[in-house]
Amino acid sequence: MKSTKIFFFLSLMLLGSLAQSQQLSRRSQFPVNTFMVNPAVAGTQRYSPIFASYRQQWAGFKGAPTTIMASGHTALRNHLGVGAIFYNDDTGGAISRAGAEIAGAYNVDLNNYDAISFGLSLNASQYSFDNSSLVVLDQTDLALNGMQTESTFNVDATFGFLIYGQQYYAGLSVPQLIQTRLGIEENSSDEENRNMRHFQLMGSYRYYVNRTWDVQPSALIRFTMVTPPQIDLNVRVNYDGTAWAGITYRTRDAIAFMIGGIWKDFALGYSYDITTTSARTLSPHTHEITVGYYIERKKGKFRSNSLGPKRLDRSKVVN
Repeated sequence: MKSTKIFFFLSLMLLGSLAQSQQLSRRSQFPVNTFMVNPAVAGTQRYSPIFASYRQQWAGFKGAPTTIMASGHTALRNHLGVGAIFYNDDTGGAISRAGAEIAGAYNVDLNNYDAISFGLSLNASQYSFDNSSLVVLDQTDLALNGMQTESTFNVDATFGFLIYGQQYYAGLSVPQLIQTRLGIEENSSDEENRNMRHFQLMGSYRYYVNRTWDVQPSALIRFTMVTPPQIDLNVRVNYDGTAWAGITYRTRDAIAFMIGGIWKDFALGYSYDITTTSARTLSPHTHEITVGYYIERKKGKFRSNSLGPKRLDRSKVVN
């Protein structure tokens, strides 16, 4: 009976991927805000970006997962970078997670064209499991029957590594590094009920067609030791550093289309996911909206790089 409860807890944290058992929420617009994927990004840009995003999975389906996030990072003196992430993750009613992540990074110049960054973040989150929102088919299952709410406070860490230049970046991040025990079910074993260590590889290259247009292919690979890799392949076309459009193919999940632009120091992005798995019977649609604000700094290794916008020009207006 306790195993039934643990199954619900882990499977509902998929956030829509029925073929995976990963515990982390996904983001279609990762090329826009790479800091959400890797803490080593903190302080690597000439600008200090502040972002907020809202993602609704399976739009129109009652009790569909929703994720709200806010983040920001900046550079300090002595090659240091700091940042923070706040999030509220509702996986559909029974399971919810809210927390904050504080990150620090150290950047090292390799030469005039390349740099390397190491990042580490501390994540504190509150998990909640609400039995009252479940429709229990087996009324004799004592683990799920009845109205009760359990919650637990959890602390874990993320390690990140990044090498980057004016036209590329490549990095590795390891969320839930410590694999701390969740404690949502007191009678479960240590191996049954704990955070699962994830591995995330990301990379991108920006090819400048001319002074106005550039094409930026990106990739994000996520996996655990017990799940197969899930790959996001993205191609984004950027116009004059003020507008972009792109498409993402996510294996065993969806195809996503994205558009966005920058007006003065403000950014707005939108992505629309079309589910390609059997989950489309619930709803084939997923929406993700991202808003951002760039605070320009006087100093930085690169005037622009592949981790951020090509440039910010207050005279530009995006239609």
